[in-house]
Amino acid sequence: MTAGPDVAIILPARDEEAALAPVLSELLPHAARHHAVVAVGLNDCTDRSRAVAEKHGVIVGETKTRGYGHGCLAGIAAVRAVGLQPAAYIFMAADGAHDPAELPRLLAPWRDGAGLVLGQRTGVPQNWPKLGLIRAFSNVLLGAWAGLLCGRWYSDLGPYRLIERELFETMAPRETTWGWTIEPQILAARLGARIAAVPVTERPRVAGEQKVSGVSIRHSLAIGLAIARAGLRCRSRGEVVVRPVPESFL
Repeated sequence: MTAGPDVAIILPARDEEAALAPVLSELLPHAARHHAVVAVGLNDCTDRSRAVAEKHGVIVGETKTRGYGHGCLAGIAAVRAVGLQPAAYIFMAADGAHDPAELPRLLAPWRDGAGLVLGQRTGVPQNWPKLGLIRAFSNVLLGAWAGLLCGRWYSDLGPYRLIERELFETMAPRETTWGWTIEPQILAARLGARIAAVPVTERPRVAGEQKVSGVSIRHSLAIGLAIARAGLRCRSRGEVVVRPVPESFL
């Protein structure tokens, strides 16, 4: 593998045909400015998301397995498959919820030595109406739960985040569905990594169907419990060892 770009920006996507074109059109100039490549990780897509991503000239990975984490791993595997080895990964939403103009907020702490940089939404009052009260409050509670499990304060499970590649490989994430966001926050603290949290903006999706917010209270509770249980599994893991991205994703 070559040294490649500083950063790979990973967008997991499941049936985001309507959103991908405007999202990528906005993101790509920012990515070029920061010496970053963009990869879309498709998971269980049934629409034309792949065609839209390829039209924009980004790296595309795909898996038939549904799950946010599976999409992220598919994007990472696609970056590796073309021979690139970025120093860090940035994870962003494929629906436009994350503002690419805020990439410097994540990059600056990393360049100063942070291994995990979290985009924190719940500390910004203007984000709460966009998240919705239930979703925002749930993220505060789950952030606190993650902190309780690892001895570090969190107030959000921020999906807009940067993870240093070597730290990511050391953590070897296993939670590929609802636990994808909580797992690195627990494991990074357990590994003694330097962690930074920066305020970021939450935006409404630009198009397409919302897959998390807007669901029933019962469904939200089920999701929250699934994430909480994933946190317990992370806390009970044995010694963390370096493990590469599974070959099945390459």
